Amino acid sequence: MFKHYLNAFTVVFAGLLLFFSTNLPAQDKTSCDYSIPGEVLNWNFGDKAQLTFSEETNTPLSFAMPGGIDIPKGVSSISDAEGNLLFFSDGMRIWGSGYYEIANGSGLQGNLLANQSAIFIPSPGNPDKYFLFTADMYIPPVYTNGIRYHVIEKVNYSWTVTEKNIPLLNQNAQKLAAVKHANDEDYWLVGHGFGENNGGRYFAYRVMKDSISTEAVISQTGFVHSGDYNNNGGYMRISNNGQKIALAVPDAGVIEIADFNSTNGTISNTLSSSAGRFNYPIGIEFSPDNNMLYATTNPLDGSPNILYQFDLRQSDLNNPTQIASFAQSDNRQLGALQLAVDGRIYVGSFGQALAPYDYLGVIYNPNRAGNACNFNYLEGNQTEGLTLNGSGSKEGLPNFVSSNFDIPSFWWQNHCATHITTFRLQNEANNGTVTWDFGYNNETNNQLRGEYTYEEAGTYIVTVTEDFEGQTYTQTRDIKIFPLPSIDIGAGQDVIYILPNSSITLDAGTFDQYHWQDEDGNLLGEGQYLNVDQEGIYSVTVTDTNCCENRDEVEIKFANIYMPNAFRPGSAIVENTTFKALGPVTALNKFQLLIYNRWGQLVYESNDPYQGWDGKVKGEDAPQASYIWQLTYESFESQYQAAQKIVERGIVNLIR
Repeated sequence: MFKHYLNAFTVVFAGLLLFFSTNLPAQDKTSCDYSIPGEVLNWNFGDKAQLTFSEETNTPLSFAMPGGIDIPKGVSSISDAEGNLLFFSDGMRIWGSGYYEIANGSGLQGNLLANQSAIFIPSPGNPDKYFLFTADMYIPPVYTNGIRYHVIEKVNYSWTVTEKNIPLLNQNAQKLAAVKHANDEDYWLVGHGFGENNGGRYFAYRVMKDSISTEAVISQTGFVHSGDYNNNGGYMRISNNGQKIALAVPDAGVIEIADFNSTNGTISNTLSSSAGRFNYPIGIEFSPDNNMLYATTNPLDGSPNILYQFDLRQSDLNNPTQIASFAQSDNRQLGALQLAVDGRIYVGSFGQALAPYDYLGVIYNPNRAGNACNFNYLEGNQTEGLTLNGSGSKEGLPNFVSSNFDIPSFWWQNHCATHITTFRLQNEANNGTVTWDFGYNNETNNQLRGEYTYEEAGTYIVTVTEDFEGQTYTQTRDIKIFPLPSIDIGAGQDVIYILPNSSITLDAGTFDQYHWQDEDGNLLGEGQYLNVDQEGIYSVTVTDTNCCENRDEVEIKFANIYMPNAFRPGSAIVENTTFKALGPVTALNKFQLLIYNRWGQLVYESNDPYQGWDGKVKGEDAPQASYIWQLTYESFESQYQAAQKIVERGIVNLIR
């Protein structure tokens, strides 16, 4: 028997659905996974102190900055979205990531002794531009620079102050706070006035892309900041959800809270403590869940420094819980309070005459009521707080945009079915026994960082419970698990046959990312299509808009197609009873088989490569003889080869 080999052609197929339902390793972190804000991961303050926070570690890295940088009170730091330090400022100078002043970064008319002397706000939508707002103390005739702003831009790859000391408000308190606008693009910068004219007013300025609305939204409300010049000190904070604002008025002994409208910048429904209720309050900060407010006092009369907690679910600011007290003889005074991305509140600590202190105080669990907030109490042990490793704390801590701390109580990495989803708490201090309920088949896990593989896409209610010292704390969130992308590169086949010297274009479908490989793991391409003209196993990994990955593979083989030179309808071997193309006929397109007798008469016609001639003509047995066949087909079209029409002819012997 002889064989007729068919000419080269190409084919295009669209993918084979292969879902890997076994438990796959967790994916690397993707852009679809939650990330804590990088802008607040570096804190620069006090006597050369820097803290660097991380999403992965439970305790910030502490080290001493080079040089003699000393920032006794007000300060602000800002990093980029990836957590790389950009700048920090005491209101009078701006240092860069190399701990030196940036170009034109001195001569700012803030005041390093103001409680909130500075705050950085990014220019919305412009990563190469930032605004710095600074505050002077208002003690005329010496300190009258007011609140001003400065523009920092990247010029020839270097950060430069391109505009500075642009006035916004005079007769001001030493208070600067900022939060995202309700549109989640712009920001609000909020200051407070001081004295007979402005002392009863909040001033809100909208920070937009490349511009600042210098016409303030003014809210006339709350306790009037006037009289003793110490009343223009103290801190002001906006809650991380943008709904509340609170401040301290030191000499008047007042703590105040009000509603903040992040849509229009107005402040209303002010609630103030009784005048003189607190002995020189200074620091103010909200808990991560915004249900608690903390305040520090730093009396001028030698009385103890006190840390207070206010439960904002109650309406009385006059009866807080006293969390800690330090006598002046302890040589540990309390200053600023600042929430961090780890869910803890850090407390500025210092000695007499602003002498640096080796530790920061830490409120480890600020969402918990009373002493369960665990001030300087970690995993069953009383501590000094956070050691600063060769640097020192003073009164101030960095001032940040509050929205950066609007962090969920827990989050997860990878939300794709059949892959491992990992869960972690924002605050991993004093957790006790942790139980994760994954909302599926009553399955739980007691790891601090839970792991679970959802076999099916859907929405699940995940609950985490912390049992610590007889108290139970429960948090619940809905989690959406997405299906893996449906990918099919083999048209339902594990093997695709092509003819020698032909090609195929594999189509992975429409997705966000592609990664084609051969069987040796070599990268072949990163687009939707892959042109193949060699035998082998080819695979593609695709990623969809939900950052879910799936993989498919197909084997390409050369087809051995031939036509037999004889057949016997009465043979006991089934394959010999008909005349048709043999081999992987999936390699044939637009198939037509014509058979003629020796007089040129058409005795058989077929367009189906799977159907053969059984040796009959019009239902009657054709005589034993030699017949002429003609096979016509077209090649499949690839991306770089057009379809070709091929005609093959030969002779077959019908045997009876």
